[in-house]
Amino acid sequence: MTNQKIPIFEIPNLMKGTFITRPNRFVGEIKSKGKREIAHIHDPGRLKELLIKGVDVLFTHSQGKLKYYIKAVKKENEWILIDSALHSKIALKIIKLLPEFANVKEIKKEVSYGKSRLDFTLDGVPLEVKGCTLVRDGFALFPDAPTERGTRHVEEIIKHKGIILILILRKAREFAPNKETDPKFTEKLIEARKSGIKIIPVQLRFDGKTIYYIGKIPLSIF
Repeated sequence: MTNQKIPIFEIPNLMKGTFITRPNRFVGEIKSKGKREIAHIHDPGRLKELLIKGVDVLFTHSQGKLKYYIKAVKKENEWILIDSALHSKIALKIIKLLPEFANVKEIKKEVSYGKSRLDFTLDGVPLEVKGCTLVRDGFALFPDAPTERGTRHVEEIIKHKGIILILILRKAREFAPNKETDPKFTEKLIEARKSGIKIIPVQLRFDGKTIYYIGKIPLSIF
């Protein structure tokens, strides 16, 4: 991995609290300044290794139905973004940094392919973005929960000879698909790689205020 530290953007107006529980996929109960509050969780993944009672969280006021919105959680002295709504904004910055895309002239967002909407097209070439928060023994693993939608996205990328950009949101040495959790997604990603699809895992850091691009990390042999 090329060890850089390029600032992407800051997240303003962050407040600190502690996590209590997750009543459902999109709702978290937190404690801040002695009060229990309800906050939105945008990431639909399981996040079982992150959202543990008593861990520190960073949150902001929400413009949605709930009062607050959880942005990041702390684990092993590392702030980890769990706001998947930021993935597209982060990816757009990364695309403009990577030499592979230096000559791209036109970027379009949210383009329909078959029954799916892919995140971008770059001069007509589709690009799908995935965010990865699960790390075991130095390996970033995706997904952390079965994802039929993610598998369909990879199918469309294969069909249309696109690109997959994986945002690694924790410290990791390599990226691999999470075969144990989702064998179908893993099979499809293996097919993509064998078909010559470009799969680009990039390492990011969040220091509790600013998101940084660190560099690309290797794909594990799979």
